[in-house]
Amino acid sequence: MKLSKRLLAALLALAATVSVTGCSGSSGKDNSYEDKVKVPSNDAIAEIPEGAENTLQYLGVSNLNPTDTTKEKSVEMTLFNEKGGKVEYIETQTFELSNKLSSLILADTPPDMVSYGQIMVYPCNIVKGIFQPVDEIVDFNSDIWSDMKAIADQFAIAGKHYVAPSSFGDTVPLMFYDKKVIQNEGLTDPYDLYLDGEWDWNTCAEIMYEYVSNAKGDEERYGVNGWFPEPIFTTTGTTIIKYDEKKDEFVNNSNDPNLERAANYLYDLEKDNLINQDWIGGAKSAFESNTLFYSMGRWAAATNNGPSASDEWMCVPIPKDPNSDKYYRSLDITVPTNTLWIAGSTKKEAMKCWLECCKIANTNEEYKEANRKKFFENSPNWTDEMYQMACEEVFTDKFTLIVDPGTGISSELSDDSAANNDERKAINQYMYLATTKHDYSSGAQYTWTQVREKYNPTINSELKKFNKSYKQFLKDNK
Repeated sequence: MKLSKRLLAALLALAATVSVTGCSGSSGKDNSYEDKVKVPSNDAIAEIPEGAENTLQYLGVSNLNPTDTTKEKSVEMTLFNEKGGKVEYIETQTFELSNKLSSLILADTPPDMVSYGQIMVYPCNIVKGIFQPVDEIVDFNSDIWSDMKAIADQFAIAGKHYVAPSSFGDTVPLMFYDKKVIQNEGLTDPYDLYLDGEWDWNTCAEIMYEYVSNAKGDEERYGVNGWFPEPIFTTTGTTIIKYDEKKDEFVNNSNDPNLERAANYLYDLEKDNLINQDWIGGAKSAFESNTLFYSMGRWAAATNNGPSASDEWMCVPIPKDPNSDKYYRSLDITVPTNTLWIAGSTKKEAMKCWLECCKIANTNEEYKEANRKKFFENSPNWTDEMYQMACEEVFTDKFTLIVDPGTGISSELSDDSAANNDERKAINQYMYLATTKHDYSSGAQYTWTQVREKYNPTINSELKKFNKSYKQFLKDNK
């Protein structure tokens, strides 16, 4: 494979950075779910033609094949093997993945695939030419893929698709709470508000204020803990950095009044001490610290973090923006089987087969039912209502999914390892948190105006550089 000067420069830059990864627990489905799963019919998948290369090299931080710790073969791997395919694992560590990928491509020995979420993909490394489009091997109008076309379109550049998502991760933020606490405090059940279409920022804040105000003596109470600020911004339907279709470039959107409303809403919650800023790794611990809501993906309220037999927990989505007529939520596809095709790989028959196996395995009804049964084996005290909300409801068309391009623009904007603020967060991610934070020296809480004034020059500078590369990419890929 002959490397262009632009790709060579991009690889050298990639090797100098640390890869961006999803948070712990965002790896999608639990590998233990695969135990004793009945393999669905694979009639829709064509076998790898005789004589075609059938072994895909996968670069990653976890093995897709059975291991000593995960002995059961996954459904997608079983299907792939049945169609004549194999996966060869190239092991690497989280903070070495970028360097390893660059060195393999520079040595003209590129792997065939890497998982989305292990490395900045959209739009940064697509524009750098690290990946190749899948349109040659994936027909998004076909029966297998049509349900994912709208999702894939959100990651398309210059009319080409680079992501063929087969499933979603388990980091969709939810508001977990203890129903007994709600009842004992005489509060309105958030689930009832959701069913009535009244679960929004205002009703959520009212419940939190009332709960905290009911504290007795020296008792400390909080309204919410966990991953809450960024999802609140998402409910407005917009992001700090967005793609402008008319300009055909990525722009700084921080002056959007909807973002300012979200920032001010969070500012007030923090000012009134409703946000528990401690790191709490599970719902049970949050409730034990007198925190009413624990905002996190379902993984943090399941298995060892889940309810006991005497508990009565429930969950609802992040409250809706009262000014919006839609429910917006973030899109999570950081799942190991959502793999990208590396530029230079020529194994299109095997890659096509692998992607189809992943899609069938994650959408077949028998498999989904087996997943449900396994989930309840590991989290026996979840209710059917909790499962329906956390694992089904938030994945329906009722929710409009948002992709935040700011998580993949440049190292300074999108890579936590390049952060120089007190929170050690990349600029784009930090801005979502900033109005819930305080200056370390003065103790003053940051306002949205202060945050914008501080970071907008860097955002504008980084976007100017990125858009130059983006325009060149469009020119080169006409």
